Amino acid sequence: MAGKTDAEKGKGKGVAFGKWAKIDKAQRNMFLAVCATSVALGITVVSIIYFAKVIAFNGKLIGEKDKIIKDYKSIQSSLSNISNQVNDLRNNENLEVVSRTRAADCMTLTSKLDEEADKISDIELARVCTSLRVIPDAIPSKSNIEATLASLNQLLLWSDGSIKIEGLSGADVEGASLLDENGSPVNTTLSAIGASLSIDDTTARVHHALDTIENSIRNYDIASASITFSGDSTNSDSIELHSTFRAYYSSTVNIEKQSKKVCADDKSDKCTGRNSSGKKK
Repeated sequence: MAGKTDAEKGKGKGVAFGKWAKIDKAQRNMFLAVCATSVALGITVVSIIYFAKVIAFNGKLIGEKDKIIKDYKSIQSSLSNISNQVNDLRNNENLEVVSRTRAADCMTLTSKLDEEADKISDIELARVCTSLRVIPDAIPSKSNIEATLASLNQLLLWSDGSIKIEGLSGADVEGASLLDENGSPVNTTLSAIGASLSIDDTTARVHHALDTIENSIRNYDIASASITFSGDSTNSDSIELHSTFRAYYSSTVNIEKQSKKVCADDKSDKCTGRNSSGKKK
């Protein structure tokens, strides 16, 4: 068989190079396709993780917003109840009986309170021109031993102006809070003020004085008391009363403002309040 000519050999080599070029191009295209697919897959995985975290964080935000909405509804309900209770006290006839004398201009201004009071001036007007003016007398808003002793002294003068007061001063009382019938502290904003009272007079006058204190709009509880007869064996009508009273005042109630920071990761430095060194900020 005759050998191939140079032309035929060249033609064969050209065909081989063409096939190799096509194979290289196909491999290159396949490599690019694999790279593109890998990149797309990576982006998809990262996106899925990112959106999963976003969805979880938004779910946590929605949960906290639901709690806040419930708290707002509870606060609105409480404010509504307080408003109704204040309105009831404002026109309470029992309080009006024992209230202080109204200011001279109250009769002409009280009609403004028939509408909803939404101004500071209206609130101040309600304090001095309605039955609410009794509240400071019954439960003061701060500890004032001088005013407490002055009120107690005034009650004694009302009972009998000539009663013999041997001593009236401040005193320490056991416990700083209101106690129930079992002697246990009551969870309240009330705090106690002590007053020591000594009287040396007839049985009738001492009894009348105690009765007047008992009927006072302000609550005076006897913390301790001792009674001794100061008269002779033929006349025992005179007695000595040494007592300690517990009066009360209401501590200031402040509005508590709360805030909460929601983090995607509860262990992050922003939520734990720690810096990168692990110390609290």
